[in-house]
Amino acid sequence: MLLGAKMAENETTSCFSYKVEMVVQILAKDEKTARDLLDKSGGYVSSRTVNLMDSVSLYTEAVEENN
Repeated sequence: MLLGAKMAENETTSCFSYKVEMVVQILAKDEKTARDLLDKSGGYVSSRTVNLMDSVSLYTEAVEENN
């Protein structure tokens, strides 16, 4: 599961695909330092546009419990 999400057994789930465009600002002494900071810890998101591209239901196999 991505990003540490935990799913209960037999829980119905879907996969969502997004297109995300961002403008990120970083305070640094030069472009190399800014790039390193961006890769390491990100920066301040000053603008973000999110568009849902697709959604697909995923198959979850039922598990029988034996008592």
